[in-house]
Amino acid sequence: MSAKFRSFEELLEEYLENPEFAMSFLNQALADEDVEAFKLSLKDIIRVHGRISHLAKESRLSRGTLYKLIQGKGQPEIGTVLKLIHALGYDLTVTRREQIL
Repeated sequence: MSAKFRSFEELLEEYLENPEFAMSFLNQALADEDVEAFKLSLKDIIRVHGRISHLAKESRLSRGTLYKLIQGKGQPEIGTVLKLIHALGYDLTVTRREQIL
């Protein structure tokens, strides 16, 4: 009897179904100051959580814009990112860093 192994993508999708994990996933990319990782994280979350037509309606963005984002084409503007984050049920906030003396 052989063990069945799941791919990384399958495991990631399973974890991203949990809204708390998805939020942590995005926050970690922001904490790492890695814009590309943030865009990939957002793309993965959209793929798992968002039906494109529903997400387009909620975010008031075109389906074409969402497909371009998912395909990694172009650089989304901050307004587009905020609309998507809000449509997915999250907020993006800014906090003040502690000064290191």
